[in-house]
Amino acid sequence: MTETAYSIVEARARLGAIAREVSATREPAAITDHGQTVAVLVSPADALELQELRALTAYRARQARGEDAGVPHEEARRRVFGGAGA
Repeated sequence: MTETAYSIVEARARLGAIAREVSATREPAAITDHGQTVAVLVSPADALELQELRALTAYRARQARGEDAGVPHEEARRRVFGGAGA
C-alpha cells in the first residue's frame, strides 16, 4: 500500500479533496509536521475494519486467558434496545 503524504499546511488547504480521495480509493493519506507523520487519514470503511479487528483481538485475548468473553442475552438486549428490552 502506497501512502500519500501531505504537510499540515497543504492538508489544511486541501482537506476536502484529500478526504474525498481517501474515501474513494481507500488509500490512506499521512499528515506530516516537519517531515514526521503525525496523523493518518483513512476511509470510513477502513476505520470500521480497524475497530472490528481491535474488538476481535480483545475478544480472543480474553478467551485465551479463560475469561468469560460473552455477554448474557438479557444484557445484550438491554444494550441494544435500552431499558428492560423490547
